[in-house]
Amino acid sequence: MDANEDDSSTINTIKIKKTEVIDSIIDDVFVKKNELGITLFPYNQFFKTYLIEIKPKYLVIDSLMPFYGNKLVHKTDYLKINIMSDKQSVDKHFLTKYKEEIFSGGDYNFFVYKPLEIVLTEKRKVLRVATNASNTAYIYSSYKKIDFSYSLRDLSWNGISFDADIDMKPDSILKNALIKLSGRITNMDLKIVHSTYLKGKYRIGCEILKISDKDRDILINFIHTIERQNININW
Repeated sequence: MDANEDDSSTINTIKIKKTEVIDSIIDDVFVKKNELGITLFPYNQFFKTYLIEIKPKYLVIDSLMPFYGNKLVHKTDYLKINIMSDKQSVDKHFLTKYKEEIFSGGDYNFFVYKPLEIVLTEKRKVLRVATNASNTAYIYSSYKKIDFSYSLRDLSWNGISFDADIDMKPDSILKNALIKLSGRITNMDLKIVHSTYLKGKYRIGCEILKISDKDRDILINFIHTIERQNININW
């Protein structure tokens, strides 16, 4: 995000229910060996551990630290699992239930059910990703009855930005804007948050006001694809 762009702090919660996106997030946890924070309910006890195997319907979790084994976990217990990483601008968590324990390598590891939903909570500055040659994105809409189309510069789960030839006044609404994400079509209502003149163009920043669950899943999957590519490049 440029220094001239809106730098406000927001909190935005999104619930992911699409299996493809959930599987992608879980795979990232396993590959990157992210630490998991586990809270047991109704006891409200907190532990740290790791994901050690992914099965079709279950996740295999390492022993709860600092305890040896997990004899204190009961099948009636609910677990809140936080996916912990260095990027603290986004919290990821899901709720699940304990299934059973397995004895492996001298420790009691345990099965939990794979999540049907993952909750993402954006904190502080909104996390944005820039589009690239392999993941292009475009907006098609109209402003003051003038049709336009521009490539997106970057996007987040609750906003987009693009460079335009015309100035667009803040608080203006772009109804039913068509957003094309690498060939997939989505629709959303946008509110213009800022318009900044930079090097002969107007940098337009928009907040997403209305979007369907289906289109939100497409947007999240597109962003997650770019994030995965960036991680691979950095590695």
